[in-house]
Parts: sequence; structure tokens; C-alpha cells
Amino acid sequence: MAKIDLNKIWNDNQKISYFFYTNVCFLISGFASFVVGVWLYSSKNNFVELTPSSYSALSAAGLCVFTGVTICIIVAVGYLGVSYTNKPLFYSYIAFILLLILAHGTARTTGFLHKDEARENLRTSMLRNINATVVITKLGRELKLALTWDHLQRELECCGVNNYTDWYYSVHWPNNQYTPDSCCEPIHFQENSTMENCGKMPDDDTVLYQEGCFPKFADWLYHHITLVNWVTSVLFIVEVTLFILSLAVLGVLKRRKTKRRRSPRRERDPDVTSERIRLNSMDRIADARLDGESINSR
Repeated sequence: MAKIDLNKIWNDNQKISYFFYTNVCFLISGFASFVVGVWLYSSKNNFVELTPSSYSALSAAGLCVFTGVTICIIVAVGYLGVSYTNKPLFYSYIAFILLLILAHGTARTTGFLHKDEARENLRTSMLRNINATVVITKLGRELKLALTWDHLQRELECCGVNNYTDWYYSVHWPNNQYTPDSCCEPIHFQENSTMENCGKMPDDDTVLYQEGCFPKFADWLYHHITLVNWVTSVLFIVEVTLFILSLAVLGVLKRRKTKRRRSPRRERDPDVTSERIRLNSMDRIADARLDGESINSR
């Protein structure tokens, strides 16, 4: 059975090669995280006002974009630290990698443990917003929730949170069992007929969407969160691998710096050079004397 030569696959040069290759993978993962963040931001962001900020798709988008930009900076710091044998830069690189491991590990664990709690918080937030007229965005502007609900219900083909009865006696019509017109299902109306005030027909609820928006909206939101979790998991694995390789490369940098300090000193030291010359001359004298003695003995 052939033996594996560890010196060929785990020498100093190979360690640095593995480090650079893994950093390329890390950079690609960071770019993918950035793209996912941009996509999350542009995908149905009109719905985010109906959700708690901590479970918003925009929060996940911001995390992905921030992670992508941070990774690009960290990879550059690591490359410069190894290329110029700069230990302070490389120590900064290792510290950043360790912080990302802790952040992504915590985010992944928290998301897994509190999945059911997050789902109920989403339901509560939607029920609270169904009776609100406006909401103040993070930018300080007022947003009419009626427009957001209309867009959501038409887009997802649903009505209310659990069902259409959630709209009964809302602040918009406190004494009536009405629903918004966006709850009306178009297939129940003729092509040329109007759907105006169709939600104000309490005797005919068959024209309304029967399914609530919570299941569909939760599935849409958690589809995005699941994608973020996959990106986080891949980054976590790459970061742990890089942390291990970084410790190995740190040993290589220390050995190389020690060799550079020793070799120039010996070459530039005149005392060492002159002593070598004296020793060499004495060696030649001794060799000549030994040669003379050997001739005489003959």
C-alpha cells in the first residue's frame, strides 16, 4: 500500500496555495451574498411594512449586502498580509474571520431555534397592521397601509390574515362587515363589469378570496429567509476552513520572517566574514604542512 507523503501535500508552499484558493472561494461566496441581498431588496419590497423589522426581507437583504462588502475587504487584507509577510495585517484578517464565524454561527442557530416564534410574531404583526391606517417607515415617511394591503392581496390572491373575516369591523368601517375591493376574486365578475365596492356586499362572500394571506406571505418570506440561511451556512463552512488555514499560514509567515532576519545579518557582518577568511587561510597552511610531511615520509 502506497504511503502518503505529507511533505508534498502539506508543506509551506502548499499551505499558502490552499489559503489563496480558499480565499477565492470565499470571495465568490461574498459576491453571491451581495447579489442575493440586492435581489431580496428589489423583490416585493412593498410588503415589508407588514412584517416585524427583525423578520423583514429587507433586514435579510441588508445583512447579505453588508456581508458581501465585508468579505471583499477581508480577502484583500488577507492577501496583502501574506504577500508582504505583514503579521499585523494578517492578525487583523484572522480577527475578522473569527468575528464572521461567531456572527454567522449565532444567526444560523438563532434562526433555527426561533423559527416557530418568528412565524407567530409575523401573524401578530399582520393582525395589528390590518387595523392600522398608516405606518411610519424607517426613512420617516408615512405609508398608507391600505395601499400595501391591496397590493399584497392582489399579488398573492388572498384576503385578510387568516381569512376575509379579519377585515370585519376594522377601523375603516367599524360598524360593518366589509372587506377591501382587493379581496374580490376577478373570476366571479364578467369582463366588462366593475369590481368597485364589491367588498361591501355582506350577503355574498363567495366572490371573495377564501384563503388568508398569512400562509402565503409567510411562505414567501421564509423562502427568502431559507435562501439567506443557505448562504450563511456555506459562508460559515468556508470561514471555519479559512480560520484553520490561517493559523497554518501564520506559522509559515513566522518561519519566513525569522529566516530573513538571520540570513542578511550573517552576510553583512564583517567580523564573521574576516574570521571565515582567517580560518580558510589557516586551513590552507595546515594542509600545506601535512602535504610536506607526507612527502618527507616517502
